[in-house]
Amino acid sequence: MTHDTYRDALGAFATGLVLVTARGCGGKPDGLIVSSFTSVSLDPPLVAFCPSVDSLTWKRMRQAGLIGVNVLADEHAEYARAAAAPGANRFAGVVHGETPAGVPRIDRTLAFLECRLEEEVRAGDHWIVVARVEAAEADRSRGPLVNWASGFRGLAA
Repeated sequence: MTHDTYRDALGAFATGLVLVTARGCGGKPDGLIVSSFTSVSLDPPLVAFCPSVDSLTWKRMRQAGLIGVNVLADEHAEYARAAAAPGANRFAGVVHGETPAGVPRIDRTLAFLECRLEEEVRAGDHWIVVARVEAAEADRSRGPLVNWASGFRGLAA
């Protein structure tokens, strides 16, 4: 099996896209576009995502302890394309604020979860990060943004 064959096979699985956010160094918002996001447990409420072990952004963000998971809507497609690039300003071109706890949050997401980091496990070239959900809300009035075959696509609500 080649690297490309493996990547093509995984690309056949459609996933949602989220922006994981945290208050970074110097109090500035920081974020990562992630397609490897999943629920883990209802009791306790746990989620997981998998940033690269080489991600400088995650190295800064993990120190915050509190993170936000912004579930992106189909209207965020252009924003996500720009924000997914390494070194991109992930808060350019999108309206954002913060929660009372100081977690960065973008507007018009399908859902937002405020989470406390629980555990990190190295798995190959990525971390598996488990976080406990402390607050959540959802708005299903628009369609989700999905990653499929190495491209971002909308899915009608």
